[in-house]
Amino acid sequence: MGLNAGGAWSNDKASFSGNAATAPYFAANEFPTSLSLNPSGFIGGVQVGYNWLVAPWFLVGLEADFQGSGYRGSATATPTPTFPFVPFTTSVEEHSNWFGTVRPRVGFLALPNLLFYGTGGLAYGQIETSFSAIATGFTLATCPARYSCTAGSSSSVRAGWAAGAGLEWMFLPHWSLRAEYLFVDFDPSASGTSCCGTFTANTPFRENIARAGVNWYFEPPVAPIVTK
Repeated sequence: MGLNAGGAWSNDKASFSGNAATAPYFAANEFPTSLSLNPSGFIGGVQVGYNWLVAPWFLVGLEADFQGSGYRGSATATPTPTFPFVPFTTSVEEHSNWFGTVRPRVGFLALPNLLFYGTGGLAYGQIETSFSAIATGFTLATCPARYSCTAGSSSSVRAGWAAGAGLEWMFLPHWSLRAEYLFVDFDPSASGTSCCGTFTANTPFRENIARAGVNWYFEPPVAPIVTK
């Protein structure tokens, strides 16, 4: 078991869409079709697992981790619409306060105390998104409550997958240091309300994670004893 800390980043983009009633507003460039969120943030947490040397140089294991997260991204845009539409300022934000993974891992010992490994499995986490579109001037287009046309939010726990690789160095009989990269992909999150139709924001969560950690081994991994 041990502790880890690092950072997460992504080039996520929010995409906006609507139904037939909102199509004229998108066609008039009153709302953007996408915005780059570029989220990032600090992460830190704990991990626990079990490893077994199935051969002197080959290791398999299972690991679970739980992370606190400051992962957040946002964007705002005011497109230039065609007459008689006026500019709307559209804002969107996504963030995650926590997530976790459960992953098998497979590795080989390049040296007796240096492990290279690959890993992949389940990811889950709390995902939040919000957006709004607010008029910045008078409009001749017919739509009630034009000055705050649409706003929405969603918060849910979603499942996805994680995969990556790392290395781990056992510098003392019960202690190791590690460096790891993971790619985590959650299902896209959507939220929306209605003003002259349906307006929806879809924000995928695809995180790159780089982190370092320290582990305490209750028993150092031991290769199986083969008897004849």
